[in-house]
Amino acid sequence: MLFSRFARKGGEKMNRTHRGNALLVELLIVVLFFMLASTVLLQLFATARRQGAKAEALTEATSWAQNIADALYAAPDAEEELAASGFSRDGEHWVLTGEALTASVALSREALEAGVLTRYSVSVLDGEEILISLPGVRYEEEMP
Repeated sequence: MLFSRFARKGGEKMNRTHRGNALLVELLIVVLFFMLASTVLLQLFATARRQGAKAEALTEATSWAQNIADALYAAPDAEEELAASGFSRDGEHWVLTGEALTASVALSREALEAGVLTRYSVSVLDGEEILISLPGVRYEEEMP
């Protein structure tokens, strides 16, 4: 009888300990799951932020290039327009450095029988990467 009493008490104690250990293991698994899920979510948010910044830079570059191309198309003399807009000549290109982006314009003029054909290419760069490049053409007839 003495032996059965100890066996019973030890068995009850063992079941309580076993249940406590199982609860701790379950909690550890839940914590691990939430840590993995939060890691994945943080990576997704970081990727979304980078893509948003890249999209914003591309939008700004597109707007800037379009404004420059429109000004060149409307100007009677493209080189005077570029100089008035703050561009500086760098070899064959005209360059204007902004806060984060750089605009580069390549101009070429071709004299034809009835007028002058001006071709230009407006490129906006972020460092070495070309974000956008817009070609443009303007034909001016010579007045007799």
